[in-house]
Amino acid sequence: MELQLTKVRFQHETYPSHTEQASRQVLVISDVEIRDRLADSKINKFLYQYSSEHMPKQTNSNMVYVKAVHKRPDPSVKTEECSLRVSLQPLRLNIDQDSLFFLKKFFTEITGGNLDNPSDPDPKPRSRPVSGGSVGAPAPVITVGQPDIPGEVGNNQELLMKFDEMQQSMASQASMSSGTSGASSDQDGTEQSQPVFIKNFIFSPDVPIRLDYHGKKWVDREHGTLAGVLVGLANLNCSELKLKRLNYKHGLLGLDKLQAYCVNEWITDILKSQLPSILGGVGPMHSFVQLGQGIRDLFWLPVEQYKKDGRIVRGFQRGATSFSTSTAMAMLELTNRVVQSVQYVAEVTYDMVTPGPGCRVQRRRLRGPPADMREGVENAYIAITEGFSNTAYNIVEVATKEHQQKGMTGAVGAAIRLVPPTVLSPVIIATEATSNVLGGMRNQLQPDARKEDEEKWKENQT
Repeated sequence: MELQLTKVRFQHETYPSHTEQASRQVLVISDVEIRDRLADSKINKFLYQYSSEHMPKQTNSNMVYVKAVHKRPDPSVKTEECSLRVSLQPLRLNIDQDSLFFLKKFFTEITGGNLDNPSDPDPKPRSRPVSGGSVGAPAPVITVGQPDIPGEVGNNQELLMKFDEMQQSMASQASMSSGTSGASSDQDGTEQSQPVFIKNFIFSPDVPIRLDYHGKKWVDREHGTLAGVLVGLANLNCSELKLKRLNYKHGLLGLDKLQAYCVNEWITDILKSQLPSILGGVGPMHSFVQLGQGIRDLFWLPVEQYKKDGRIVRGFQRGATSFSTSTAMAMLELTNRVVQSVQYVAEVTYDMVTPGPGCRVQRRRLRGPPADMREGVENAYIAITEGFSNTAYNIVEVATKEHQQKGMTGAVGAAIRLVPPTVLSPVIIATEATSNVLGGMRNQLQPDARKEDEEKWKENQT
């Protein structure tokens, strides 16, 4: 996974000790992208800023904006309070199942979690050797009273002297740090700063998120049976959710509590009021949602336009345009899904009855999603001509090779063995050509769809 930050700017200002403001920090990031570089994933951009015709990208907008102001309630005391404000631009997420598990494993390793069995809430502690130790086992910090072990101190008098010295050192360090507030010291005398007190926190405005998730049709039992089935079999297409704005003024001690508060508020809001928007992207549901939205606009937009300025004819025009576009897009997506399903079944069957490389490896990949109807027809023509040429070439090559080895009997046998793949090849070619034509029609009706496909999929993936 690759993290790309564009135009990162950070500003830190400190103010005199007699002022109310202690310091100010501003972090601005123009653009943030996470690119999926896993070999098993077809996704190109995992996370990036979302923009469309209805939600255009602002020219001078920054994707991440963080501002923190530290104040002193009492100038005579060093304790400070922080006012924090965070803003984000709309997000687009394209999640592959392998990428999701990779990130989970990565952050589990970073935070020192349980890697052997993530679903086990109470992992058993690992046994450690009593003496001698092994490679990788941590050494004991203090060992007392083991004179029979080589390398250990066996003189109790020396241990008492060292204990007195350590006690005196701790006392002197405690006296030095007794007048300092807001910090504590450990046995080594190092100061440990207290968590920052966040007096108020603002997260504004709302952040829309469009989410696509692609399961790989396999179940990972390490995450539990139910969760593994849902993660492996679920697919989301253009699901929408929103991180609502937050304004908390009651104070939180530490960033950990702030993170827990934000996650709890967002999850509660999503489960309470946003589940229909998420479930609307499950499988082919997005197409039916589009169809319903078009029917709604057909009747609602004239009423809305009449209430706005009394131009009911203009409202009927807008409603008819939205209805026709939404209906056409929904029908194209549903038809394309059926065609792609037939193509997938035919390709799997072809690979089962034919030795050698798969049919996808044998075909030359096209140049990506078509921009319009013309490119769709052109791609379909290329797929048909190359598909039938490759099929005919394979039949002649195999029959010629068998004829040279076994004569006419071998050539007839080779032709008989090639009957199943020869029957399946036209189905695969026809479905691929149809899918290109439908994709061109879809991208011509909705130009944003082609832009999303180019950002979402890796090169030559549709």
